[in-house]
Amino acid sequence: MNRYLFEYELISTGFISEFSWVAESEEKARDAIRDRIADLEFTEIEDVIVGNLLKIMDASGHIEECESCAS
Repeated sequence: MNRYLFEYELISTGFISEFSWVAESEEKARDAIRDRIADLEFTEIEDVIVGNLLKIMDASGHIEECESCAS
């Protein structure tokens, strides 16, 4: 698995930022990320343009644990 870092833009405001997603392929990451960005930015999916792929990072072997889950 890889983490794909994309640039994105909100059409309504012109706001540009970056967001990453872990997936099996760039295509799967690109498809899934629009929904998540729209949710985080409180906007419609149609308002989100997923732009250039900025970076691919290896996500295998990386375990993230929430604070409340750690003992």
